[in-house]
Amino acid sequence: MEEIEISSDTTVAATPSAFPVKIERIQLSNLSYNQFFRNFMQPNRAVVVEGIANDWECFRRWIDRSVVPPKLNVPYLKQKLANVPVPVADCGRQHYNSHEKLELPLYDFLQSWENDDTESNRHRYYLKDWHLRSECPGYEFYRTPSLFASDWLNEYLVEQAADDYRFVYIGPKGTWTAFHADVFGSYSWSVNIFGHKRWFLLPPGEERKLLNSLRNLPFSVTEQTLRDAGVTFFTIEQGAGEAIFVPTGWYHQVTNVEDAISVNHNWFNGCNVATIWSNLRDALADVRLEIDDCRDMDNFDEHCQVMLKASFGMDYADFLAIVLYVCDKRLASLGEDGGQVKQIDGYVFGKQHIRFDVVVIRDLLHETIEKGFLDDYPDLRKAAASCLNKIPSTSRAW
Repeated sequence: MEEIEISSDTTVAATPSAFPVKIERIQLSNLSYNQFFRNFMQPNRAVVVEGIANDWECFRRWIDRSVVPPKLNVPYLKQKLANVPVPVADCGRQHYNSHEKLELPLYDFLQSWENDDTESNRHRYYLKDWHLRSECPGYEFYRTPSLFASDWLNEYLVEQAADDYRFVYIGPKGTWTAFHADVFGSYSWSVNIFGHKRWFLLPPGEERKLLNSLRNLPFSVTEQTLRDAGVTFFTIEQGAGEAIFVPTGWYHQVTNVEDAISVNHNWFNGCNVATIWSNLRDALADVRLEIDDCRDMDNFDEHCQVMLKASFGMDYADFLAIVLYVCDKRLASLGEDGGQVKQIDGYVFGKQHIRFDVVVIRDLLHETIEKGFLDDYPDLRKAAASCLNKIPSTSRAW
């Protein structure tokens, strides 16, 4: 088991006072977990990590490199995977502020790649947000890179046998993902195992320069529209075997310049959980404002939570369930009889990292209770207070 550790449990890296001049590219062999934690996750800075997928099964076997140019190894995938329905986006059709969604049998989707029929829907259909890892838990086609192992969201969801935020994307040349920021304001990582993608990345706040008169953001952007709006942005060319770390709140648009396949995760942890909580509270405030004329109705607060979950994808109870689960798991490992905190793919956390997580949760719960954010939800407030009482007031007691 590989241990994931940091150099200190409480020191927080300073947030950069200005946008970086460029997005760094670093070889995986030259980037330790502690360096990634301090220099990129904590200050919320994007980075490209090279050479990250060379030993993955999908990198070695999903692509037929015996032909020129290399192409998707359709016979191998049909041998390994069942012909299940898969989620596909039609990049030729817009539905509100996203592409129209449909389901296709996997083999039908793969057949269009094998035939390379340029007149078919191959160049419109983009297999994306496919939960292949959870659908085939015994198929170890990749291993989460150690840099991204601190993942509270998927740690909770996978261990509770719930939904997850681990995806496979298979897109032919010309397919693309519309302009957006990631769910909840989470981090994301995307590893290209084949092909070439082009990313437009915007530091937080720059997207506001693109708002129209109705305060709506565009569905798509180009380099020209970004320049015309005076936006600070970065254009990243991502090749095979490269990972992009997309920090919290960085809007982006991604185009498959060539046929491309990637593995993607959304996640959050102790470095950005406070931002997720802030985003959740802001989303609730929007819900309350939208239905303010119904404030006198019975169970108004509970109804707001239902609407919050529908619009944001998570409510207060969901968020606290994750935080309290992680806290209990970390505290158990710090006790006299505690063991190692095991993560997905066999990683374990060192003591300093565990303490960091607990301190972050302690501070978050203390602020949440002191500022009355849970006063309208007494059961949730009680659960948060109970968890807080388990945590020593100082890390020196650990």
